[in-house]
Amino acid sequence: MKEQTKKNMKKVSIASGAILGVTYLVMRHIAKKQYPSSVYANQPEEQNPLQGRKVVLVETDSDPVNADGKQGHLEAVANTMHIPTFYEKYVKRGFDIVLSFCGLVVLSPIYAVTALAIKVDDPGPVFFKQKRVGTDKFYFELLKFRSMSVNTPKDVPTHMLHNGGITKVGAFIRKASIDELPQLWNIFRGNMSVIGPRPALWNQDYLTAERDKYGANDVKPGLTGLAQISGRDELEIEKKAKYDGVYADALKKSSWSGFIMDCKMFLGSISATLHRKGIVEGGTGAIAKEKAKADTIGVDKKRVLFLANHFITLHAFRKELIQRLVEDGHEVYLSLPEDSDNKYFEDLGCHIIITEIDRRGVNPVNDLKLIAFYKKMIPEINPDIIFSYTIKPNIYGALVTNGKYRQVCNITGTGATFLEDTPVARICKSLYRMSVKKAYKVFFQNTGDRDFFIDNRMIGFNYEMLPGSGCNLEEHPYTEMPNDGVIRFLFIGRVMKLKGIDEYLKAAEIVKTKYPNTEFIIAGFNEEEEYQEIVADYQEKEIVNYIGFREDINDWIAKCNCTVLPSHGGEGVPNVLLESAAMGRICIGSNIPGTANVIDDGVTGYLFKSEDVEGLAAAMENVVTMNTSERSAMGIAGHEKVKAEFDRELVVQRYVDEVEKI
Repeated sequence: MKEQTKKNMKKVSIASGAILGVTYLVMRHIAKKQYPSSVYANQPEEQNPLQGRKVVLVETDSDPVNADGKQGHLEAVANTMHIPTFYEKYVKRGFDIVLSFCGLVVLSPIYAVTALAIKVDDPGPVFFKQKRVGTDKFYFELLKFRSMSVNTPKDVPTHMLHNGGITKVGAFIRKASIDELPQLWNIFRGNMSVIGPRPALWNQDYLTAERDKYGANDVKPGLTGLAQISGRDELEIEKKAKYDGVYADALKKSSWSGFIMDCKMFLGSISATLHRKGIVEGGTGAIAKEKAKADTIGVDKKRVLFLANHFITLHAFRKELIQRLVEDGHEVYLSLPEDSDNKYFEDLGCHIIITEIDRRGVNPVNDLKLIAFYKKMIPEINPDIIFSYTIKPNIYGALVTNGKYRQVCNITGTGATFLEDTPVARICKSLYRMSVKKAYKVFFQNTGDRDFFIDNRMIGFNYEMLPGSGCNLEEHPYTEMPNDGVIRFLFIGRVMKLKGIDEYLKAAEIVKTKYPNTEFIIAGFNEEEEYQEIVADYQEKEIVNYIGFREDINDWIAKCNCTVLPSHGGEGVPNVLLESAAMGRICIGSNIPGTANVIDDGVTGYLFKSEDVEGLAAAMENVVTMNTSERSAMGIAGHEKVKAEFDRELVVQRYVDEVEKI
C-alpha cells in the first residue's frame, strides 16, 4: 500500500513538473514574442527621443503643465554611462524570472477572481496599459488591473484627477496592491524587475529629471523599491527621487551590495504591503496635501519647533514624542547640529534646521553666534510652541523668544555646572534668571533641581514636574534575573570623576577581594588619559572588565544583576537606572536628586551617600549576599515602579497636552 502511494506521488510529481515545464516554455515564448511591441520597437513615434540621455527639467511658462504639475520640458545634457554589474545583468534577472513565473502561477486564481470582479463592476477591459519610463528612459507598456472607469484620462496620475475616477472594485484592489499584480508579466518578459524604482509615467518630466540627479533612471524599474517601503504615496517627488537614488547607488556599487539591498527591499515590501503602509489615494505627496486641506476646514494643526544640541539625545529620549506629533498632523521642525543620522527624523516627515552649537564649550563668540542664529531662525519659522532641552537651547532660546513665543524648557539635569561656586556657575545663574524665568513653562525632572532653581531665584511660578524623560518599556523589556553563580555589577556612563568612577573602582576592589564570584563591568566612553591608565590597571588586576561604549547595552544589562551609578550630582532622572530597573535589575546609586526618585532604598535597590566608597561597597555586598529569590523580587519591584511612574508614554502625553492647549 505504501509502495503504491509512493509510486502515485512520484507520478504526480513528474506530471506536475512536466506541466510546469511546458507552461514555462510556452510563457517564455509568448514573452519573447511580445517584448518588441512592449517597447514600441515598431512604433518610432511612441519611442522616447531622449532615451539613453541624461536630462534636466527646464521650467518655462510657455510649456504646458506636465503630469507632475510643472510647466517645463526636458532637455538632454549627456549620454547615459551606466554599465550593469554581473549581479544586475544575470543574477538579478534570474531571480526576476523565477519569482515572476512562480507568482504568475500561484496567483492565477486571484487573477481570475479579480478579472471577473472588474468586469461585473464596470464593463470594459480587465487590463490597463500605460506608457512608462524604463531603463535609460526607454519607454515600455506597463500592465495593471483596471481600477478606474473606462472614461478616465489615461496618462494622468491619480493625484491630478479632479474626481479620482476610481471604481468600487478599483478602490479595493489599489488599497490591497492587487492592481499591480499584472506587472509580474512585465517582469517576466523583461520590462521591469521585482525590485527597483517605480516606473514613472512618460510625461512625469519633473520626476524623471529628479531621478536623473541621482542616477535612478539608469537601473531597471521595479514592482517595489526603497521609496515604496519608506513612504510610498505620501512622499514628495524630491524625496522619492533621493530614495530611488540610494537604491541605484547600492546596485551599481557591487554585486554584493546590490544583492543585500534587494533582499532588504523584498522583505520590507512584504511588511509594508501587509500593513498597507504609505498607501494613500491621491498619489505623490497626498498626506501633505491632505494636511493642507485639513487646515482650511478647521483641523487644528500646529507648528512645533524643537531646540536641541545633539541627534543622539533627541533620538534616544524624544523620538516617540516627535513621531506622535507628526502622526497627529503637526508640522515639526528640529534645530540641531549636522549629523548623517538626522535622516531618521527627515524620514518621519520633520524639517531639519542645521544649527552649529558647541555643546560643552564656553566660548562666548560661539555662543553669540548661536544667539544670532536663533534670533533669525525662530521668527522665520514662527512656531506655535517651542520645546527646548539642555542648558544652551534653554537659555539662549528663551533669551531670544523673551516671552513672545510659547517656549517649554526642560531641565534635564544641571550636570557639573552648579556643584561648585565658580564664575561659570554664577554666570549661568544670571543667564537662567534672564531667560527661562520668562519662558512659558519649565519642566523639572527632579525636586532637587526644582528647589535649587527656586532658592536661587532662577525660576518664577512657571514650572511643573515630569517623571524624567520617561522609559520606553518596549525597548527595555523585563528579563529574568540571571542565576549562574556569578554576581555581576554594571557601570554605564562616561568614565569620569563626576560619574563616580573612582568610587566604583575602589568599591569593586573591596567586594572582589571578599567575594571572588563577582564581576564588575564598565560600559561607556573613556576619553580622559588619566582614567584610561587607571582603568587599564584595574583591568590588568582582573578587578574590572572595561567593554567600552556599547550599542547592545540591553544585552549587557540582561547579563548583570545590578546597575551602579555613583554619580556626584546633576543627573536629572538617570536613564541608565530607569532602563535597568525596567529590565528587572537592582539599582544602586548615590543619594542625589534624580537618582533618589528612581530607587526606593531597600525595595528596588540601594542608595548611599555620594562619594562614600564604604557605603557603596556595603550596598554591593547586600546584593551579593542575597539569595536568588530576593534578588529577583527586588528586580521585579524596580520594573513595576518604572512601569507605574516612568512610562515614556506619560511624558509624551504631557507634551502633547501642551500642544493641544494652544
